[in-house]
Amino acid sequence: MAKKDGKKDAATEAGRGVTGRILNYLVLFASIGVLGAWAWQGVYNLKPGEAAVILRFGAFDRIQLTEGLAFHLPPPLESHHVVNTGQERSESFGARQTRTTEGTPADAEEAEISRKIERDAIQTADNNIVNVSYELQYKVGDAYAFRFSMADPAAILHDATEAAMRSVVGKRTIDAVLSQDRSAIQSEAQEVLEGLLLSYVQEVGHESAFKVGRINLKGQAPDEVREAFADVVSAGQDEKRSSLQATGDAREIMQVAQSEAAELREQAAAFKRSRIIEAKGEATRFEALLVEYRLAPEVTRQRLYLETMEEIFPDVEKMVVEPNTVNMLPMLPLGGQAAPVGGAR
Repeated sequence: MAKKDGKKDAATEAGRGVTGRILNYLVLFASIGVLGAWAWQGVYNLKPGEAAVILRFGAFDRIQLTEGLAFHLPPPLESHHVVNTGQERSESFGARQTRTTEGTPADAEEAEISRKIERDAIQTADNNIVNVSYELQYKVGDAYAFRFSMADPAAILHDATEAAMRSVVGKRTIDAVLSQDRSAIQSEAQEVLEGLLLSYVQEVGHESAFKVGRINLKGQAPDEVREAFADVVSAGQDEKRSSLQATGDAREIMQVAQSEAAELREQAAAFKRSRIIEAKGEATRFEALLVEYRLAPEVTRQRLYLETMEEIFPDVEKMVVEPNTVNMLPMLPLGGQAAPVGGAR
């Protein structure tokens, strides 16, 4: 009996040992699984155009911009918040009714005023009212500032855009808003808006939460005077067209005058050169005649006289006779030829 009891005790101990080892393995596997599941919470995936704001113990640590799978310490050690910074966003402004005061209108007149007034009505510098509608195109700038520096980013952006546009439009005349200065208004409003948005996040030491792309402005006069302002705009366009046409005509006339002046200058220069060459030729010929005259003065004088007479009377028949010749008879045509008579030769 003692032997049988010993065998049973040994078998029991062996069974307990196997059970203990199985339990240990199960606990180990369960612990590994729990640790793996906990660590897996730190794995995340970023799509193109997304950024992840990483917080360590609730405080900002870094911004992850590389797309694809990424890992941070599992919560609560670290956590992440994904923000789409590559998406092109837009918001339209204008034609939105609002109330003049909070609460119920005091009377029918105030109710009528409240019904007519719209958010796109802006007073200009010359005390006119212009209805301004515009569109804002933007992207998310700094992911942390967008996610944590403001409670309602969309509302803040909307109010800041309206404030910037009203500030810029309020410094200009209605003519400038409607026709003359739209591009400048868009650029200035964008600069003012960017400055406002940046001032909102200066305390947190980050860049602006928004990256402003463009503001597209569409302004129009109130319905009551819209036709009159359309005439004003048309007149302004006619003025610009006439000015451009006059500028073109003036440029064309100037070019023609410059061409004619250049041609006259060329002709004058050519005439000057020809006169100089002619004068030099005359001087050279005179110098040659002077040499001949010094060698034979009488002969040279006679030759110059005959040449001068030939130049003066090119189409007149001339006879050369010696001085003191008497009994000169006119030349008679003999056989179709004229022959000298008397002492002519």
